Amino acid sequence: MKSRVYCKRLVILALVLAGCTARLSAAADTIPVQAQQTGPRTVEVTWTAAPGTATIYRQYSDESQYMEIGSTSGGSWTDRQHRSVCGDTVRYSVTIGGDEGYAATVVSDNEPTMPASWGVVTVDQSTQKIMLQWNASADTDIMGYLICEGTPSMAIDTVYGREMTQYLFAQGDVTEEYLFRICAFDSCRQASPLTDAANNMVLSVGGEPCSRTFVASWNSYQNMPSGVLRYELWLKEDDIPYRRVGQTDDGAAASLSFEVGEGCMRFSVYVRVLSADGQNVAYSNIVDEELGTTERPAYLYLRKVSVSDNGSTVTVMGQTDPAFSGSDYRVYRHVEEGAWSLVGHCSPSADGTLVWIDEGARPADEVYTYRIGVFDGCGRNEIFTMGGSTVRPVIEQQGAQTVLRWNAYEGWEGSTSYEVMKGRTDNSGVWQTEGSTVGVEWLVDGDETDGVKYKIVAVEGADSRYRRMDSLQSTEVAYRPYVNIWMPTAFTPLESTNNKVKPLFKSVVGEGYRFTIYNRMGLVVFSTVDPQEAWDGYSKGVLQPSGAYLYKITYRQNDNTEHYLMGTVLLLY
Repeated sequence: MKSRVYCKRLVILALVLAGCTARLSAAADTIPVQAQQTGPRTVEVTWTAAPGTATIYRQYSDESQYMEIGSTSGGSWTDRQHRSVCGDTVRYSVTIGGDEGYAATVVSDNEPTMPASWGVVTVDQSTQKIMLQWNASADTDIMGYLICEGTPSMAIDTVYGREMTQYLFAQGDVTEEYLFRICAFDSCRQASPLTDAANNMVLSVGGEPCSRTFVASWNSYQNMPSGVLRYELWLKEDDIPYRRVGQTDDGAAASLSFEVGEGCMRFSVYVRVLSADGQNVAYSNIVDEELGTTERPAYLYLRKVSVSDNGSTVTVMGQTDPAFSGSDYRVYRHVEEGAWSLVGHCSPSADGTLVWIDEGARPADEVYTYRIGVFDGCGRNEIFTMGGSTVRPVIEQQGAQTVLRWNAYEGWEGSTSYEVMKGRTDNSGVWQTEGSTVGVEWLVDGDETDGVKYKIVAVEGADSRYRRMDSLQSTEVAYRPYVNIWMPTAFTPLESTNNKVKPLFKSVVGEGYRFTIYNRMGLVVFSTVDPQEAWDGYSKGVLQPSGAYLYKITYRQNDNTEHYLMGTVLLLY
């Protein structure tokens, strides 16, 4: 009897230390209870007591109190665990009326951990990274999954959470084949069997550089759920969307030939594999090919488009790889928004410099855009430089201000700055720098005297792609101050004063100017294009009769528009 009391006290003390409720310490242990693990996650609880309804309670080691798990009028209860217990003590309590009994047993998770099953190993088409996808283990106590790779399989990473069923293999190279297996583990760190190995598909493309027919080859996909239905080959040419160009009907072949179009310069291709049940799809890596890459210049770019000093020609300069065997470089031009047209040919110098002079352009009247092209070694695809345009300045009147404006030069892949140059229309003196700007307009001094002209020098920025630091010049534009005209009403050819007549100007230039005198019959008796020349009353050496004569003065205003002034002047003796 003393021995039984001692065991009872030990049990009560252990339960109190484990966090049992005060009810347990107050109750008498009057029901003999036994607990024993009888199978995976299964404990059989039995007791001996007078007839009545028994209520069964359970407490895990990480719980603070007993939880009711059922009731019965019999003398036993089978407790099927809802979670893994990893060699811990599980306590039970049985109450019938006012009687109560306790038992405890060590429970271990000896149920095999259920494995995961494969979805697919695929290549994400946007990131070109290998992605693993699988189905969760049927075991509800899964803590996570080990990602294994290689033969033999070695764990390379861990994914936690039963429903976390995908993994990005970021460190992998999509051009190499890997063998993956998945291992599930539960809360007791018991591992499931490994899945069968599944692999990523690696695609390669072979063919002659100048051919339009290629062969796509890939490794077969292993352990696709339900088996492989077929492989499909998808092709994109230049900017045309992907289209299916072939498939294997037996699901076994691992190569297909395909052909690209005549004008195709680059293509992308990938393989897609479908499972027999239609539930899974996996992708290979994308192979990008630039046709005839080894038969192209390593570089080809436009250096500058510059107007000659006299404004009559345009020099187009480019740079190419001197090691490239091609010699026929073609120059294209378009005007304003027009279409490109072939206007000339040139060949590179020993260092790869390309120069072509356009003698048929009118850069003072229109903006011309140029580019240079050359066919690859296959003679099929033409490679082009970016376009570069002539710079054409104009002077505009904006209220009281006169503004010099020009089109931006866009032939350099980087920044551009501009120097505003000023000279004299009579070509006396040299061009001088008026100022620098990164914009495309400049305020002109409205009090400038006659005979001033401007041009723009564009300078390639240090941040440009090829760092040539080239410069180019625009056409010239003359500055014409606003013209005011006063015409005398009479003159006396035979007197010593006021014996000639001509318009008086505040400012005028010779371009576009003409002064003409008509007699009463409408015949021209005098005409000049020199603003400084006057009429002395004579025509072909004969003094004209006195009377009224019609005059017409034609001149060009500062906005480049033509104007005229008409009236009469009296010739008096």
